[in-house]
Amino acid sequence: MCKQQATVPGKRRAVPEAPGGDGIDALPDDVLQHVLSFVPTTEAVQTCVLARRWRHLWKSMPILRITPQGRLLNRRGVRRLNRFVNHLLLLRDRSAPLHTCEIELSTFHSQDEPQVHLWVRHALLCQAQTLTVQLSRDNNSFELEELPLISRHLTRLELCNVVLNNHVLNFSSCPALEELCIRTCFVQADLIMSQSLKRLAILDCVFYLTARTRISAPGLVTLELGECWGRTPLLDSMPSLVTGSIKLADCDDCCGKEDGGPCFSANDTCGNCGANTDGSGDCVILSGLSEAKSLELMAEPSVYIINRDLKCCPTFSKLKTLLLNEWCMNNNLGALMCLLQHTPVLEKLTIQLCQAPSSPMGTEGSYNLTGQPFASNTLKILEITCEKIDERVHKILTFLSTNGIHIEQINIQQSIGSSEEPKGFPQESGAGPSQARTRRVLPSQNAQLRSIVEQVAVRQEQILAQQEHILEQQQNIQVQQQQIIAGQQHQKHLMAQILACFSEYSASSSQKTPPAGSAHTERAS
Repeated sequence: MCKQQATVPGKRRAVPEAPGGDGIDALPDDVLQHVLSFVPTTEAVQTCVLARRWRHLWKSMPILRITPQGRLLNRRGVRRLNRFVNHLLLLRDRSAPLHTCEIELSTFHSQDEPQVHLWVRHALLCQAQTLTVQLSRDNNSFELEELPLISRHLTRLELCNVVLNNHVLNFSSCPALEELCIRTCFVQADLIMSQSLKRLAILDCVFYLTARTRISAPGLVTLELGECWGRTPLLDSMPSLVTGSIKLADCDDCCGKEDGGPCFSANDTCGNCGANTDGSGDCVILSGLSEAKSLELMAEPSVYIINRDLKCCPTFSKLKTLLLNEWCMNNNLGALMCLLQHTPVLEKLTIQLCQAPSSPMGTEGSYNLTGQPFASNTLKILEITCEKIDERVHKILTFLSTNGIHIEQINIQQSIGSSEEPKGFPQESGAGPSQARTRRVLPSQNAQLRSIVEQVAVRQEQILAQQEHILEQQQNIQVQQQQIIAGQQHQKHLMAQILACFSEYSASSSQKTPPAGSAHTERAS
């Protein structure tokens, strides 16, 4: 008979420490490490006191999340964080794979900066595939170390609120990097270069004004450039690009012509209204986007750089989907006409109308307009989003109809701002006026618009027929006038001949008749 194990009254039985126990202890180590990777590293390390089995699990976690959990880092806090992370990296099992390293820090003082450079280098040495460095907006002057990133395993990189220089943005030593996200950073680099990059997002960044930053990423498939400050970056050729999204707001590409005046530069060295002096040619962004299949071009009406690029607009030979906003209304829809002329296979056009253009940009004749009104008639779907159906909507529909584009499907949506929301409509916390929902125009309204467009088109055809008839009559009158002028000239020629013959006859008659005195003398003798 087996002895029954004695238990001490008042004490709990020890929890099994090996796999095969009850509850969470029944899970294998790799599952437990995966669970630990969802919490900050400071909390994951604290699990070592739970049981003997948990003592070393944190050393092999595939994800490290270095964060002070939103607390303000004073001088003492920075020193404690540096000491903790340095010991963490020193004690961690280097043979264990590191998939992700996230460094997210709150505000800290510049006297004692966190050793972010050291942690980044260590993560790359541990063959991290995903790396995130995100600092607080209060520390956006923190500059990463002026050394290139070197890793054969890094596939995704995200940088937020840091200063980036030429060394960091040269990814020639990261041949596996496919995704790069730069958010709210200061970019003081002449070049962003990567041969392997496939997805690039640059959002709310500041580009320094000394020179235009050139983006060289020939393998890009997706590009997002949103609301950046400073000079708009120059896009090199991207033959593999599928989707592009450009949103320009507070750019410093100005030369005086955007307000209808002369260029500020007096020596023809302006890189905004003429050929760039930095070797970029005449186009800044449109040439790099010319191979895209889907494209969004959003800009404030006062932004000058897109209108400047339209002067040498390339042909978008693969573009099938295009989204524009109210800037395309510039110059009496001359900007829209220019784009439609250079998109021969466009199938869907979406126009978002939020505010009317404040002032015309440039001149309509300055765009690269082809001889024919449009390159082709493949456009089948038109979507217009607006707060209300105003004269701009009718202007666009009339413009397309009078230029021979017959659209099979027209969808018009009206956006409802927060001030027009029904009282029972729920709003999310923190939602501002910019957050709006849309309602689709009723089929009857769409039918009414289509009827108006058809009536306008018929009236335009009648006017054209009348103009052709008047032109034909004018041509007939011109022919008759030419015949009358020719007859008058012939009559004038005949009169000249008659006068010449008469003069000749008069001269010959005067020579044959003798004088009267001489004839009388002969008869008297």
